[in-house]
Amino acid sequence: MVAVRPDEQCRAVLSLFEGTPWPHPAAALVDWKRSAPAGELRSLGKPLEALIAAFNPLMARELETLDGARVLLDFPPAGGARWAVVVPEDDGSIAALATALALTDGETLPAEGPVRVDRLGPPGAPLIASGAPGVPTVVASDREALVSAIGRGPVGREMDGEDAEPGWVIRVDPGVLADSGSIAARRAGEALIGLGYGGVRGRAALGEGALEVVLRRPRPEGDADARAAAWGAIDPRWLDPVPIDRAAAVVSMAIGPGADAWGEVLGVADRIERADPGRSGVAPLRQRLALLALARGASLEADLWPLLSGVTLWISVDERGDPDGGLVALHATGEWAAARIADRVASRMVGERGGLIPIRLETARRGASVLVGWGRDALASSLSAWDDPPRSAGPMLREAWVGAAPSRVGAAWPGRFPRLGEAGGPLRETLAEGPAVVWLGWSGGGTTRDLVRWDGLDDSVRRFLGRIPAVPTPAGESPIAAGVRP
Repeated sequence: MVAVRPDEQCRAVLSLFEGTPWPHPAAALVDWKRSAPAGELRSLGKPLEALIAAFNPLMARELETLDGARVLLDFPPAGGARWAVVVPEDDGSIAALATALALTDGETLPAEGPVRVDRLGPPGAPLIASGAPGVPTVVASDREALVSAIGRGPVGREMDGEDAEPGWVIRVDPGVLADSGSIAARRAGEALIGLGYGGVRGRAALGEGALEVVLRRPRPEGDADARAAAWGAIDPRWLDPVPIDRAAAVVSMAIGPGADAWGEVLGVADRIERADPGRSGVAPLRQRLALLALARGASLEADLWPLLSGVTLWISVDERGDPDGGLVALHATGEWAAARIADRVASRMVGERGGLIPIRLETARRGASVLVGWGRDALASSLSAWDDPPRSAGPMLREAWVGAAPSRVGAAWPGRFPRLGEAGGPLRETLAEGPAVVWLGWSGGGTTRDLVRWDGLDDSVRRFLGRIPAVPTPAGESPIAAGVRP
């Protein structure tokens, strides 16, 4: 990742506090701690409090030093993770910090050529290389990562076009991830390759009250990419059965139709599953599904894959964060195809004995879609949303895309996941009132692009600050000067 004008991104965070009793996060944190009742010690933990306190007007100016800084992250085959931060034009601030830390628990280590190397704490702490003219300052997880970062030579911003806008420029090699020693990284690499990414170039930025992440495939290779060819275009009506007042997460994908297209997708699922060495010998997912269906008298190869254009799935969660209901919609090529799927597949796999899943399932057919629901009133909620647009998440999700229909759509409502804040607490209540995080993806014509966007952060911050138990310090008495935003 490359930081482009991080000072401007800090100012974007400060702008979220406009119209609130506090000028910046650091001031709100201080007043929240000072407002604690007698005998109560309020704390969010030192790391989080340090991060929050860093967002203030003075720090915004200091961050100008990090313009063009690179964050390098690697997952070597041997396991673990290595990282390095490369600052191309340190004004002396980072080097001074290194000296201070080295004089406490740190230590000066053997130099790397003309570059001084210090350890920023006790043994095992990160290392820093600085002091050589024309050589960037590097902070790294270990010696190997430090040497690798120094070996890349001088760096500059070299940004133009959209990449020159404030934010983070992201570059990922999915092949390297897929070969790493981390199972999570390997799965991520296989997933990106499955989406049609031979390489990833992206951008993340906060602006105008929204957080946006865009990923795209550089230098498209055209329609010869078999994985990209498996994707279709979502029918807007597929999103109608998602109940906006109940779904915690939803994903809809347009694939095929055709057995070959679904074979590509199931093959990607196999690669993700086999990224775990413990699962490397499992049978292909397509084969396992076919055998399970055959045991119920259904043929997926004849009566499902050739007729299926896409799927939509939504789930709800309980107070423990576990799924407690949801629905799968199978979108067929036409009404006759949906009738065939319902009669020859769904009715045989969903029965009195529970079919493939040991829970009670309910089915219905609407037009060219076959609906399979589980959990309390899940199917009824979907049918109600389908018939009554205000109850459906479809209109909200369709507003998010402009131009060509995407190949994939997803959304998550953070406030409906109990692990994100205590029930009845200010964070949970604020998230519950806020908008969903929306994901859109396009594939086809040699293009692969995905966008994740979270809107309305400015309103959410104001609502959250209005709920926290904190009394603003009267003007002129705060230990942190409000100042004027730079």
